[in-house]
Amino acid sequence: MPSSRDEARRAALEYLRSAYRGEPYAFVVPEGLTEEFGTVWTVGFDTREHLATGDMTRAPLVRVLVVPKDGSPPHFPHTALPLDEYVARLEAEL
Repeated sequence: MPSSRDEARRAALEYLRSAYRGEPYAFVVPEGLTEEFGTVWTVGFDTREHLATGDMTRAPLVRVLVVPKDGSPPHFPHTALPLDEYVARLEAEL
């Protein structure tokens, strides 16, 4: 269960490496892009390739993960809602 910022970041990186296995991405989780909510963490990430070149095709379109504190697998938020609204709705359902 990710109970700290570092654990949430680690869980996000593990998920990304598994989800994008075989893809040409080297993921990074920059400091300052992880936010704590009541039941989840949101973890922003990018790729070294995108950061080095600025080329948007060198990174996934969505570059944030939701990492539940209960140990459930990380997941990408729905993109139809602003992140804060998505998290609020997610937490209201729990």
